[in-house]
This record gives sequence, structure tokens and C-alpha cells, in this order.
Amino acid sequence: MKRTLRAGPFVFRDPVLLCGILYGLLWFDASGFLRIGLWAAFLHECGHVAAYLAMLHEMPTLEVNMTGFCMRTRGKALMPQQTFWLAAAGPLTNALLAALWAGKLSDAATIRGSAFLAANLLTGAFNLLPIPPLDGAQMAAALWELAHRKKKDCNSPRNQVK
Repeated sequence: MKRTLRAGPFVFRDPVLLCGILYGLLWFDASGFLRIGLWAAFLHECGHVAAYLAMLHEMPTLEVNMTGFCMRTRGKALMPQQTFWLAAAGPLTNALLAALWAGKLSDAATIRGSAFLAANLLTGAFNLLPIPPLDGAQMAAALWELAHRKKKDCNSPRNQVK
């Protein structure tokens, strides 16, 4: 039986199971690399939330489940450009953090700093894969819709020369 816990804009699916597994994983994460990866994923979602807030001036629904974080747009009808930039905001956030961290590491490299750089690069690159529901698939669908919309606009009767 699935359980759901709602706290403002946050929705937790199976929170007891999620917390139990997360507790166990963090207990055995002596290196701290899981924490760094979770931090990169959290910052990735913060990029999406910031873009959503900038575009629509309201908070989206954030779902936390066994597969990770997911932002729900609450059924809003977004234009293809908005969908593209909303999906691109997460990987762009990871790329920006990786670039800033690479600059910081040029002064003094540390293992945890290198891990944070790698976690951001991997999180951003993984989310660019064109597999639903990842960001890459959302971006590809938005670009496809834009390309076909322009093609339809060019072929409409009012745009043809007589």
C-alpha cells in the first residue's frame, strides 16, 4: 500500500520506506560520496524551481520518491519555450556549479571538491539523456514541437503568396 505525505509544495511517496533506506545508505556511506551526490541532485532541482518561480511566480509541487526528486508543474500548460528552459535549468545549474568548482579546484584540489565537481557533471549529463522523464526528453519534445509549429505556420494558407 502506497503512502503519501504532503508538506506544503512537497510530496513524499512512501516516506517511511524512503527514510529507512536513505538512513541505511547514509549509515554505510563512510566516504561521504552519497551525500555529495544527493547534494548535487538537490541543487539540480533547485535550478528547476528557480526557473519555474521566475516564469510563473508560484511554487511547483516537488515530489520525493525512491527514484529521486521530481518537479510537477501542477497541470500548467506551458509554451514549448518555457518547457525547454524549465527542463534546461537543472543541467545548466549543474554545469554552472561544476564550472565554479573547477575554478576553485585550480587553487587547491581536494578529494571532496573533486567529487562535488564530478557529481555535478554526472547529474547534469545524466539528466540530458533523451529518456522520459529526464530533462533531455523534455527538451527534445519542446524542440520538436517548436520545429513542427513553425513548419505548420509556414504552410498555413494566410502565409502563402498568391
